[in-house]
Amino acid sequence: MISVKNLSTGCLALIISTSAIFAEDTRKVAFRTLCLERVNDIGTVIIPGSGPESVQKVELYTDVSPVVEGVFANQEAAFYVEKGVGADGKPIRVLVGKAELGKSDRQLFLFTPGEKGEGKTPYNVRSFDDDTKSFPMGYVRVVNIAPVPVRFLLSGEVTPQIPPGKFAQFPHSKKVNDYNMYAVEVQFLSGNGQWVSGQSVSWKSTERLRDIVITSVDLRYKQPSVQAFSDLPPWMMPQVPPVKP
Repeated sequence: MISVKNLSTGCLALIISTSAIFAEDTRKVAFRTLCLERVNDIGTVIIPGSGPESVQKVELYTDVSPVVEGVFANQEAAFYVEKGVGADGKPIRVLVGKAELGKSDRQLFLFTPGEKGEGKTPYNVRSFDDDTKSFPMGYVRVVNIAPVPVRFLLSGEVTPQIPPGKFAQFPHSKKVNDYNMYAVEVQFLSGNGQWVSGQSVSWKSTERLRDIVITSVDLRYKQPSVQAFSDLPPWMMPQVPPVKP
């Protein structure tokens, strides 16, 4: 069964001084990032630490990043860049995106271009529980950031539609060929109520990987876009025993 869920998105712009007090309500999380597109050449962000000069740098990858551990305040993952120095001689931090933390101690933060305009952050950040209980091996997680619903045809079987701003998870189809491959079509709902094909491909059904699929609409060309990322979580990789001397 496919479950459709809400996305956590941060959209408010904020400039703060490093003299801000680090909240006592903190939480340590092991996380990864996935940045679909660099905005304003921002490829590195920071997480404020417990002191004015304490920061943690986080690189934004256009694929799923390695695991990083960070401490966040007030159940919120907030990411900043530094913009010059304030009158007090301390760096000024500018919010570039934030999201409410999920329940898991493992999180995936999806960075996508934010809305343009004054008072908007460069990135929208969405958080997802990344542990294998929340997102099992052999499953597909679809995040629909398109302004229209999408649905999938898996070996000819139609999934429930996924509304804009929601995500869904489902296992790979069991109707496969001799190579464990099966046909997949991604459809977008058009303005006239017709389903339009955005992509037709073949997927491999496997329990060894997870797959992250992002559906969107390229606003420059008014075309559907489907981006897929195969995911083998590092903590699920086989452990190589140490070599005996």
